[in-house]
Amino acid sequence: MNCCSELFLLEELHGNNVRNGGSATMQANKVMIEDPWLHETALPSCLEGVTREDVEIVLLGTGSSQPSKYRNVSSIFVNLFSKGSILLDCGEGTLGQLKRRFGIEGADEAVKDLRCIWISHIHADHHTGLARILALRRDLLNETPHEPLIVVGPRQLKRFLDAYQKLEDLDMQFLDCRHTTEASLKTFESNEDKDVSESACVPSDQKNGSTLFAKGSRMESYWKRPGSPVDSAAVFPLLKTLKEILRDAGLEALISFPVIHCPQAYGAVLKAADRTNSTGKKIPGWKIVYSGDTRPCPELVEASRGATVLIHEATFEDGMVEEVFIYLSSLALLLI
Repeated sequence: MNCCSELFLLEELHGNNVRNGGSATMQANKVMIEDPWLHETALPSCLEGVTREDVEIVLLGTGSSQPSKYRNVSSIFVNLFSKGSILLDCGEGTLGQLKRRFGIEGADEAVKDLRCIWISHIHADHHTGLARILALRRDLLNETPHEPLIVVGPRQLKRFLDAYQKLEDLDMQFLDCRHTTEASLKTFESNEDKDVSESACVPSDQKNGSTLFAKGSRMESYWKRPGSPVDSAAVFPLLKTLKEILRDAGLEALISFPVIHCPQAYGAVLKAADRTNSTGKKIPGWKIVYSGDTRPCPELVEASRGATVLIHEATFEDGMVEEVFIYLSSLALLLI
């Protein structure tokens, strides 16, 4: 995946030469090999001993904002089987997709076993199935002792959920994506046993190492707004709870990173914990990276280093160059 300037993108798609420092050129009509990984024989070391019964990625929806007969809107179900599951995005109809994949009873079990739901951004095709999932889980676990489900998402999503909960309780706890960035999680871990405020957990743009939400940026939105006293009191206990939930599921971390799409849009990294094989050898954990909706950007490139699986959106077909710049999504050709 290349992180390209608009000039590079336009010239490449129209078959022109691309200059690099006034020297060598590159032609757009490159020979591409389909599924190059099929020519590789070595299995990544992180997959040693991993079977079909350990982890499964189910693409419940890949149809962008326009669902069709064969593709629903965005949702990815990461099935960890006996250790539970994680839902990445939850567009309208996600519950119906779970029923199609697992059957009615199987979908109920999948919803009951959810450990966390992560939402990338506020656009409706990524979260409007959320309330239905949460309400069903509440009903299914009504007579069983359980904890409210943690929903990780952009701050605007909390406003939506707070408004919805005036109608019915969704039995959930909300955690802002900005609290789960790599820099924020490092701050949390270094102060885990101390009494610190939310401001210590939410770094500035400079501490975060990203300029996507800097002042004057299209993406600025709520990044620099202070949290309420309730947020300050709740964020560290929630992060501690999330850490315990992930550990019980055999996961090391769920990390959010900013991407270029709309204000407060994020991608996610799901990292499995390291483990030891029968000979005592340390096996690194697998790593799943999900882009959410985004243009190619440095933050996604950095987050994808060492990924076992990268799930990257490709909203537009090769001829739809103008739409890429208008809607800040990706072009399929750029990702090959």
